[in-house]
Amino acid sequence: MSEINSSAGLNVFAGEHSLLDFLDPGKAPPTPMVELPPELNPYRDRCIRVFLKLQYMTPIFNGKLLASRSLFEEAQAEGRLDGVHTLVENSSGNKIFADIFLARLFGIKNVIASVPRDIPPDKQTVLELFGATCDKTAGGIERCRKLGRQAGWWNPAQYHEDANVRGSERWLGPQILEQTCGEITLLCAGIGTGGTIKGARDYLSVQVPMRTIGVVPATDEVPGTRTLRRLEEVGIEWRSALDDGPVVVEALEAYFHSLRLCSRGILAGPSSGMALAGLFKYLERLVGDFSGLWNDNGEVVAVVPCPDSCMLYLDKYSTRLLPEDMEAAIA
Repeated sequence: MSEINSSAGLNVFAGEHSLLDFLDPGKAPPTPMVELPPELNPYRDRCIRVFLKLQYMTPIFNGKLLASRSLFEEAQAEGRLDGVHTLVENSSGNKIFADIFLARLFGIKNVIASVPRDIPPDKQTVLELFGATCDKTAGGIERCRKLGRQAGWWNPAQYHEDANVRGSERWLGPQILEQTCGEITLLCAGIGTGGTIKGARDYLSVQVPMRTIGVVPATDEVPGTRTLRRLEEVGIEWRSALDDGPVVVEALEAYFHSLRLCSRGILAGPSSGMALAGLFKYLERLVGDFSGLWNDNGEVVAVVPCPDSCMLYLDKYSTRLLPEDMEAAIA
């Protein structure tokens, strides 16, 4: 028998349950955290440090693995996956990708993605290539919840189930605390379901003094996030996680900051650019009075989770940005 064994320190996943372990956020190494240099952080000379938490560097290249894994584990522990043969979820992106992979490992044969009628053909192709069936029937979130009540069906219900929140509380929050050596004072995140920002804040706020800022898009042009109007459909109490905001960011700003990061080697997507733009807007509103944000070292330490990469949206940058904006972003 080979002596090759699983080792978190060596990033090796071996044995009968290797894939389950590989897709377990608690057993994989933490996703990287990278500080923005002064070139990308206009507030660095005022002792404000900005760190990007690169959640797109999970095994499935997006941060929804945390929410999905938590939803699967809690449902299994409660016996709600017994006899389930079909998963149905309202998602056309990162969450359903996570569900596709985990469904097989948890014994669920069929995955149905409730997607918008105007889903880009290439995204639909990828979903179907990996094994999902795309359903363009109107109804979205509520229709999936209704279908999930049928015998043999399960709807993870990412927009309503608190297990979504607990994924970030269980894994993201502790990683941020450890990686910042407990020095974090400001968390700034985009809002899609509210699970990331509420879960991370629920953990961090009882560990250290800190503030939480939420960011939302002005229009439906930033993938993975929701406008204030569309957040009315979400059942998670995301507002209770905010100390300020939500800050509203235009699509142009989101894509500009995303492209600026990408040109420096941080392949963060539009929702990450939106969150970073929101952080800068918030800091600008303080008009230089950062007194409530200092840690004991006299610094503001801000962390911005980056949920996914730019790779699924490469065709969008040239349509959202003018040529001069693109030149300025990569200058």
